[in-house]
Amino acid sequence: MEAARSRLSLMAPVDLLGESGTREEECQALTRCLIAACRTRVQVPFTGRYINLDRSTERRARLEKQLRVLGIEQAYSRFSAVDGSRLAPGPRAISHREYACFASHVQLLKEARSTLAHLHVLEDDALLSPEFVPVTSQLIDQGVLDEYDLVYTDIFVSWDPLQIAALERARRRNTDVDPRTGQESLTGVSIFDLHRKGLACTSSYLVSQRSLARVTELLEGAMVAGATKPVDLVLRDLVDSGVLKAACIVPFVTSVALELATGSTIHGDVVGPELARLACTVVRHTFFVRPDWAMIDRILERYFPPGEVTPRRRAVGRIMNFFVSGNAQSF
Repeated sequence: MEAARSRLSLMAPVDLLGESGTREEECQALTRCLIAACRTRVQVPFTGRYINLDRSTERRARLEKQLRVLGIEQAYSRFSAVDGSRLAPGPRAISHREYACFASHVQLLKEARSTLAHLHVLEDDALLSPEFVPVTSQLIDQGVLDEYDLVYTDIFVSWDPLQIAALERARRRNTDVDPRTGQESLTGVSIFDLHRKGLACTSSYLVSQRSLARVTELLEGAMVAGATKPVDLVLRDLVDSGVLKAACIVPFVTSVALELATGSTIHGDVVGPELARLACTVVRHTFFVRPDWAMIDRILERYFPPGEVTPRRRAVGRIMNFFVSGNAQSF
């Protein structure tokens, strides 16, 4: 994964409380500072739509609260999602849920394609950081959406150790660590071109205004042709073939809420593909600017115990640690 643009630097970190402040107070103060900046100095340079099922009222309330806290609720409107449980039965190449998700994104884009602004598309399990508005606003001001059709604010992280290593290098390059507390603070972001980088997920992405009609037509055409893949994998194919250009912000300024990603399964059994999916979601969340380490620890304890240490596991574990440390490079 190679950087496609120079690193974006943010304002230097501000000592908001001094040595006597607790971490919780520091986070609250930083949040207030960033929110005030959004409201007084940063005008959101896009319009937003979020996808939400009519029956998912708790998710709607949760996401709308985030928008209110960030002071950007006026820039967003709700899109009533297509409900996969109400689709007519019949054979499909993808599941009813995947088809409904695909249809929701296509219909939302069709409604928005005449807008005169860039578009931010959100799914209702998204988690927005206080850094989201200043970072995306500054990137748009610098012309990132003039270069790319799509800019993702986070992506699915696969098992590719070189992808993880690239993300880790970007995280280290764009964060400072407080030597007293070990806490990280964001100093900048990197923009990674996603061409042939295993793009997946549609939880939060920006669409350039100049590309809205084109992206809509491409996805609508794929749906008319039979929707043989989920919407995120159709977008991956379009990016990998060079039809569209996409990039991702690293570290991620949005994520998926772990409590929603795990759902009720946090108290039950997760096996097979769902366990692997959960593992990827946890890794993905670690590259968020504000990871929920307490929730991560609970998931690790419940589903990923250390297991028996054998010479082989120890050797493989050490090598995998090297790969994901950020020091590994392709050869």
